[in-house]
Amino acid sequence: MPFSPSHMRASKLVSQRPKKTPVFSIGRYAFVNWPRAAGRAPSPVPTTDGAGMPIANDLVDGQEVEIVSWRPRAREGVAYQVRRNTDGSEWWLAVTYLRRLREVPPLVEADAVAQG
Repeated sequence: MPFSPSHMRASKLVSQRPKKTPVFSIGRYAFVNWPRAAGRAPSPVPTTDGAGMPIANDLVDGQEVEIVSWRPRAREGVAYQVRRNTDGSEWWLAVTYLRRLREVPPLVEADAVAQG
């Protein structure tokens, strides 16, 4: 019988977070990542309460928030509890709705990358 350690098979089943997903530490400041696409009506950032139920909010793209805590979630990725600096309101956000910079980084066109 061939040698096949079970821990090697199990490690392939664990999903890895995407390489571009930021990781934030508690106490760090971040910015809401919810740019409005051209032609799209303004809509609220998807937020939840501590139990995972959707809740209303008035967060806007680029607004500064403080990371209060985090929660690992298997399929959905990490969720962060954030506190808005201006009024102390708190929500839970998926990591995809946070970024490190106030401004949205410019997209690099494929032609510019190819030309180097």
